[in-house]
This record gives sequence, structure tokens and C-alpha cells, in this order.
Amino acid sequence: MRWSKRNLWVVMAGALALAACDGEDGKDGEDGSPGIPGGPGDPGAVGLHIDMANEANANITSAVINDGVITLEFELTNNQGVGLFGLDGDNPFHDFRFSIAQMAVDGKLKQWQSLLNDATNDDATTFEQGFEKIKDCPDCLTDNKDGSYSYTFQTNLNTYVDAAGISFDPALTQRIAIEMQFEYDSGHELAENAHYDWIPASGSQDGIETRQLVTMETCYTCHQPDSLKAHGGRRLDMENCQSCHNGIVSDPNGVSVELGHMVHAIHMGPNREGKDANGDIVPMPYTVQGYGGAHAFDYPMFPTKPFMDCQTCHVEDEQLADMALWKENANANACTGCHTDSPAQHGNVTIPEEMTCIQCHGGTDHTKMNAPYDAAKGFDVSVTQVTVTPANLLQFDVTIMDAQGNAVPKEQVYQKGYSNPYMVVSWDVEKDYPESTGSGETLGTTYDHRRFSLIGDGSTQYNEQTRVFTVTTEKMKGDKTYTLALPADIAERSLEILPVLKVCFAGKTDQLTDCSAEDAYPAYVQTDAYRAFLGDPDKQVAQRRSIVDNARCHDCHSAEFYHDSNGVNCISCHVNDKNLKSAGTDDKGKEMFKPTNFMYKAHKAEGHHNGHGGSGTVLKTDCTTCHSAEEGWGGMNYGFELGRNGGAALAFPEDIYTNNTWFASADVGSCLSCHQKYMSEAGFAHMRNNGGYFGPEKTEAQNAKEACATCHSPQKLMQHHGHSLD
Repeated sequence: MRWSKRNLWVVMAGALALAACDGEDGKDGEDGSPGIPGGPGDPGAVGLHIDMANEANANITSAVINDGVITLEFELTNNQGVGLFGLDGDNPFHDFRFSIAQMAVDGKLKQWQSLLNDATNDDATTFEQGFEKIKDCPDCLTDNKDGSYSYTFQTNLNTYVDAAGISFDPALTQRIAIEMQFEYDSGHELAENAHYDWIPASGSQDGIETRQLVTMETCYTCHQPDSLKAHGGRRLDMENCQSCHNGIVSDPNGVSVELGHMVHAIHMGPNREGKDANGDIVPMPYTVQGYGGAHAFDYPMFPTKPFMDCQTCHVEDEQLADMALWKENANANACTGCHTDSPAQHGNVTIPEEMTCIQCHGGTDHTKMNAPYDAAKGFDVSVTQVTVTPANLLQFDVTIMDAQGNAVPKEQVYQKGYSNPYMVVSWDVEKDYPESTGSGETLGTTYDHRRFSLIGDGSTQYNEQTRVFTVTTEKMKGDKTYTLALPADIAERSLEILPVLKVCFAGKTDQLTDCSAEDAYPAYVQTDAYRAFLGDPDKQVAQRRSIVDNARCHDCHSAEFYHDSNGVNCISCHVNDKNLKSAGTDDKGKEMFKPTNFMYKAHKAEGHHNGHGGSGTVLKTDCTTCHSAEEGWGGMNYGFELGRNGGAALAFPEDIYTNNTWFASADVGSCLSCHQKYMSEAGFAHMRNNGGYFGPEKTEAQNAKEACATCHSPQKLMQHHGHSLD
């Protein structure tokens, strides 16, 4: 800056003015009188503002009622117990609401009845549970600024006229439930449920009526928590589900959505059937009117068999006060969930409208539906006299024995359609079973070359007197001969002979019958496979790697899987390099192809896979759903840990639109089993740069030295898929 004379004069004048301030300015005045003391300030907030929280936990601490108006106290904290203040009815993101339901008891029938009900159709003949929301009455909420709150209901239950005609009774058990769901513009969400059961007339929480038949943890046997966050993530707890899905509510068409009815009906899936107006038996999938229109649950298939395995959900749990209530057959609405309002089992019989199921079927024991499966667990299949013939065929004797050790006759062994009494021959059990190295029509090791029916394929001779089946590993299928190609060194390899067969029981009982009987019901025999080293009978056969938790498979599928169910032995047929198969066509009509190895089948099976528009019932991104977790040296060994299966080669299509077999090394195959359709060239490059292989040469896949496990630990795999091992 250039300084002019004017600039300089201004600066000098300012300096002189400042100097003048240092002079005397007269005598000080007298002190003023003291001011009036101020009032106490608002207490400061203690804790964390709720909008800053990563999670919220709710707990209702008390509830009282005065002249029909409820006031409740509740707390909100994070996982560390820090109070969350700042809940505000004027905050557009704070969707926080309360519901009320009461327990009606009629003999052995106990049912929740919602209050504050809203009509759901124009005629006001169908209803859903209503709520009080803090956004409708911000002043009803008091924030104590430390994570504790009180809320006073707007509704006076003494004078309120309910749309469904339910009258508040202070002498009955009442349930107040909290539903919280915050969805911020950033994508962050907070959701929580809580409930409080008490009798308003006495204020007691002890010795009150409950309805505890199942737990949410039992539902998690098949489902993941995320898949059961109903209504957009608002409903999380069984208690909230019960109080809302009660005997009063239905869809606008009058279809019941009471929890017992709804769950039974949904899980019947395609097996649910009844009689139409003409008396014909037709499929009747559970169909409810929802926000997106009518929705038919015609696809759930689990538990598979028996689909009336009630004990899949109704487990013996001493923490459930009403764990045996389901055996009382008190809730006829639950009956029609499975059997519909026009049961197919009734034939031409018409039920009078005034009658309920329990008037005729009150003594029904649904646990008997499991009788054939429970009985079959006591059966055994003995494999003896195992030899290799001069023609290099395997020969062995098979005897099927009941629980008392009696040989089962051929007439009581089931064969129909796909179901055959198979003996599946395998080797290299500890190495994920044999490679499919065969070729042509009459020589090979595919599963068609390794499984032999005790009835009807020419491989077996039956002795009527001893009831012994003698199997030789060559068979006819159509006009083709299938001969098992045994390895030259089979005596030094682990050998497995797996029985996969059903026996027939009379109806749903534990009594054997001929399979030609009209009421014959087949159930798979559950027995250990024969395993041995032919060259060293004293040598133990190592078990297959602990990958899948077999108990979890049975917990979800019940006694029988899709087919061939003697334990979880799917890989004995669905070996790593099993052939490709058509996967149908895409939305443009272009044919697609898929693998058929067990890894792919398990990851992509309908109902398992949830990615990219798949099922949300079982969130298979949570690997611990099916994979084992065992205590090992230095910590836990997880069945999905990478780097455990070196030497494997898994068959895949070159791409999903090409019927050309390529092979993936073990860890690459595990990724491709879910992600092949979405893999980029960069993704493939990353795999190859870290030792993985995907290409046309099987030996290259088998010899790959993958380093995936270095970075992709079980913990990180879970985190990548949105879950945690904690």
C-alpha cells in the first residue's frame, strides 16, 4: 500500500486520541445496589443425544393408571449403558409410538386383544392395532435429559370407544409396547422394541397371566434377526408381534393375521390346501392383502417333512410359562392356519358354522406326526462282506434292521419315482469325496455310476430267506449300462458306502407295513455310513472337514431334506466337480448355466440365498447360520475359514451364459458360488494375483496356492457381509 499525506495524518490523529484517554477524568461514582438473585437454570443434559447414537435400547420401568389415563416411565440407553436424551415429538425423524393390548382368558384359550384399534376397510368390519405416537402429542412426553422419560397417554381408557368393540378391563393383564424406528436422511437407522406387562387394578407384575409359547430365539433357528424385522424394521420382539398380531386383527378382506394362524399358514406354503365351492380339493396358499396388494405365501417349504413337525418351533424350554399350551388345541384359529376353513381332510363333510375344530379334535396329539421319523432313527443298515471282484467291481451285502435287530423284508423298503433305496459308493472322504474322472456311457465315477438301487436296476440280488441284499457295482439305467470305475489303489483309500433309503410305516405311526399298503408312509432311515480301508481294517477313516453344522440343517429342514436324507451327506453325490446344469433363462430369454456342486447348491438354494432379489427369509450372508464353529487350538475354528481346502477344484460355467466347464480353486470357488454373476474383471484379477485360479485346467485349480486367508479372516468375511462374530 502507498501511503499518502492524508493516510499519515489519520494515523497520527488516532494516536493522539488514544494518548488523551490516559488522563484524569474526575471522581468515581458510588457503587450500585445488589441486583435481584437469578432463578435456577435448567439442568444440563447427561449422556448422549439420541441422534448421535449407533443403537438404542429401551426399557419400560413403571406404569400407573389414574382415572383411565396411563403414565409410564421408560429409559433409553446405548449398548454401554449411556443414557440417550433428546427424544422429541417435534423431530420429524423420531417415529416413536406406544400400543396397548390385554390378555383375555377363556378356559385354556388365552389370547391377546389389542386396544386403540383402527378400522381397515370402508365397512369398519376389519381392524388393526392402533398406536399413540409422540408426534401427535409432543407435550405428552417429558425428557429428563438423562435418558429417562415419562409419557402420559392422551387416551382415557375408561371413556374410549374402541373401533373393534374391545373394552378396557383393569383386572386383566395389560401390555404396553414401545415401537421405535428412526430413519435419518443419511441412511442411519435406529430401531427398538420394549414391553411392560402388568395388571392396572393391582399394579402387580407377579403371578399374572401370560402367553409364552415360543421364543424369538427359536425363530432364529431358520431366520436371521434382520429377516424378521417386520414392517420395515419396526417389529423386532416376539412380545410386540404377539400383542399386535392378535385375535382381533385381520387384513381388509377378513383374513386373520393373528400370530398363531399366520405363522402356521405361512409355513404350510404350497402344502396348504382346502375345498373350493364345488367341494374339490385345491391349493389354498395363505393370501393376505398388504401394502403392495394381495400376497400369496405359496413358496415356503420348511420344515420340509413332516411339515406338521410342531416341535420345530414349540420346543421344551422351561423359561416358557406356556410351553405346553399348544398341545391343548385350544386355539381353533391356529388349526385353520394349517387346515384352512374348509379342510381337505373332511372329504364331503360340511362343518356347521357354529362348530369349532376343538369340539371334534380336542384330543388330537400333533406330536404323533413325527412317529415314523422318530422310529426310523432306531433302524440300522448293516454293510458286510465288502470285496473287490476280479472284474474290479465292488461287491457287498446289505441288511436293513429295525430297532429290535430284526431284518426288514424287501416289501417294506420304499421305491417310487425319484426315491430309490440307494447305496452310494464313495472314496477319499477326507478329501471331499471322489473326483468325477469318468467319461462316456459305461465307465466313470459320477454319482450315477456310484449309486445302486437295492430294487430294480440290476445291481442287486435279494435272498428271501435271509432278507439280505447283495450289491455288485454295475447297473442298468434305461438302455445304458453304468459300471463303477474303482481306483486301482482303492484298498489304500478311504471307502464309504452310504445307505439312502426309506422304510414304510402304517399311517403316521411307528409300525412297519408293506409299502403297497394304502396308508403306507415312508421315512428315511438315519444310520451311519460304512467306512473303512479295505487294505487295513484297523485303520480309522478320517471324518470330512468340519464345514457344516449338521444339527442346524436338521433344525431348519426338520427330519427330511429335499431328497436323499440320511444325515447331511449331500456332497457324496454333489461332489466339487459335478457337471453343469441349465439354470433356465434370464428376463430376455437367454439361457443360463450353473454348477451343481454342494457348495453352490447350499449357497444359492432357494430360500438360502438372499442377495440381489433373492429370499430374505434366511440371510445366508451370515455364515454362522449353517457353518460350524468349534473350539480349536488357539481359539475357534470356523467352517467358513478360507485356506482349509487346498487341492480342490470346483466346476463352474466359464460364465453364466456359457455351457463350458471351467474350474475354480477352493477359495475362489467359495466366492463364485454366490458372486459369479456379479464378478468384474478387477475382481478376477485380484483373485489371480493372490494365488487363486479360475480357468479350463482342473490341475491348475488343484495346484493353486491361494493366499486369500491372509486378509480375509472369518471376522472380516462376516464384517464384509454386514454381520459380526461378536
